[in-house]
Order: sequence, then structure tokens, then C-alpha cells
Amino acid sequence: MKPLTKKRYDALIQKNPGASIMFYGSTEDDMFKGLADPATVIGSDAFPHTVSATGEMARDWDIDYDAVQGHPRLAGTRGKVFRHVRDDKLVPLMTAISKMSFMVAEWLRDNGVPQMAYKGRIQLGADADLAIFDLKTVTDNSTMQHGGRPRPAYPTSS
Repeated sequence: MKPLTKKRYDALIQKNPGASIMFYGSTEDDMFKGLADPATVIGSDAFPHTVSATGEMARDWDIDYDAVQGHPRLAGTRGKVFRHVRDDKLVPLMTAISKMSFMVAEWLRDNGVPQMAYKGRIQLGADADLAIFDLKTVTDNSTMQHGGRPRPAYPTSS
């Protein structure tokens, strides 16, 4: 969460060449236009989270969400899309779901991965992963400070 200067870049190359570096450029309006385009599929270009305490790549599935850092897109992309579908009526819900499942599988199938012909769809003979969510509450909760947070921080009882 610090600006990348030439001095900091040189130090990272020496001490931690795999460190995560984030660049910014798109506006929210750019994002809305891209998501609303009928040909756009939704995915994330986020790289793996790193463990805050060690700087190493987070590899364990059971690591605490708040123990990692990285871009919020990794944990929050789909929740953000659903939030904009619900709050801003960006695209119809079924269009958003298709952009995150069927259209991605179709693009991969059409571009050299024939196994994707059986993904991203619910039909006889397909192998589908199903996610159950409540559109009234699903959202993106990850932030630049808490990049791994897929849900709100809940207070712990003592």
C-alpha cells in the first residue's frame, strides 16, 4: 500500500521479486461501460494474495481472510458485479450470471478448450458448479487494506 518509487522497486527486486504491485487507470464509468457491453465476459486479472506476515504467496485454503493482502478484485469481483446488478440495474441478473459462467466457458471452448462445452451451464450431461446466494445481500467486501475479505468483518464475541 505504498507508492512504487524507483528506490522501492530496486529494493523489491532484490528482496522480494514476487511482490504484488498494483496499477490503476480505469474509471468507474469505464467499468460500467465494459460490464454492460453484451460481448463482455466477467473474470478477474487479480493475482494470488500474499500472506501479510511473510510476504509469501497464500497457498492454503483455510488461511484467515484478514491475514492476506492483495487486490480486492480477487475476492470481490463477482460480489461487485452482483451489487451493481442489484443497486444500479447495470444488466439483468441472468445476463450477469451468464457473463460469469456460460459466456466464459463458451469463449474458452471456441478458443481451443473443447472441454468447456460442458461447463457454465445446467443441463443433462454437463458438470456444473452451483453457487447459492441472496441477491439482496451479496456484495463486495474486500478493500485495498483487506484484499482477501469475501464477507464483512463480523465482531467476535468474548
